[in-house]
Amino acid sequence: MECSHREESVLIIGAGLKKNESYASTKRSRDWGMVLHWSVDHFNTLLPEDLLKRLTCIQCDPYYESEHGPVPDIRFLNTKTGDLLSTVATKGMRRVSRRKTRVFFRVDGAKSFLRTFLVGPEKAALTPLDILLLNFKTNFTVEQSQFLKRDPAFHPIMNFGIKSDPKTFFLLSNLDIPDKNDASTWMWQFTYSFPTQNAEEVIAMTHEQRPNMLREGSERWIDPWKSALKWLPDGTETPADKVNLSKNITGWENHGGRFILARDAAHAMPPYRGQGVNNSIQDAANFVVAMKRIKDGEDTKHIIDAYDAEMLERGTREIKISIPAAIAAHSIELFGDGPLAKIGVKQKDFKVKAEESRL
Repeated sequence: MECSHREESVLIIGAGLKKNESYASTKRSRDWGMVLHWSVDHFNTLLPEDLLKRLTCIQCDPYYESEHGPVPDIRFLNTKTGDLLSTVATKGMRRVSRRKTRVFFRVDGAKSFLRTFLVGPEKAALTPLDILLLNFKTNFTVEQSQFLKRDPAFHPIMNFGIKSDPKTFFLLSNLDIPDKNDASTWMWQFTYSFPTQNAEEVIAMTHEQRPNMLREGSERWIDPWKSALKWLPDGTETPADKVNLSKNITGWENHGGRFILARDAAHAMPPYRGQGVNNSIQDAANFVVAMKRIKDGEDTKHIIDAYDAEMLERGTREIKISIPAAIAAHSIELFGDGPLAKIGVKQKDFKVKAEESRL
């Protein structure tokens, strides 16, 4: 399987898929996984054939499916009792590395300068939720990684756990498997979040203090989360950030169709239903259609106005869903009635109750 990066001719478009202009990947220390699901079909119209053939290379574990078949359905577990809370089907689903995907995508993020320019700093400002997210990566020893990856009781790619007392969401997942035969090279992602009123205290902790905090709470979990927390190497970089969203999403002046927004620059949302990247790809697919219509002679402003209006309506709907989804993801009691349990990760209209549950 050939997964090495080479220079390509690519075109940078809305949500960032490339086709005709060269782009060198940005080297950053932070990386995390993203789940592609209902948007995968759009790749056929967005990527050239040679990139489509190498799409497996951006997956966190590029070897699993060829060796073991389809990825098992995702399970959300009560990590105190081990009880199953919900199952999400994985047909067509791919978990990909953000770092690897940047070879295929180029994106304008939630703190976009262009968004601020188009809507103004007040409307562009993100709204923080009372949720603190520790999203980081680490390696383990060969024996530890093999236990976390190969124990048949665990999911081979993504392990989702929810805990009460205190309310916590914890995703332990593969981030990168560079060499399937050398477990010392395997990278793991921790997505660990919890409602907090003392976020600044945790944010102020050092990279020595935060791993200690996580290890001290490991006994409240069952495996694989328990062992992963206990085995956290000293000094693991554990950045802490508030979960943000574009709560007051509004339209913007596209200046006659000359400016567009896409992805987080247009509709930043919490990650708990995995909709951010998939809506980004939808943005890109819609943009390709819009450009073809303009090329065929249709009015640019009319086409881009329609593009913006659809994205605004879709983004507003998903952001509204993302708030109760984030709340329910941290509560054993609320999870069963939350958007993830009720509608999974599908792209679907969902009426959000006016009275949102409080964290």
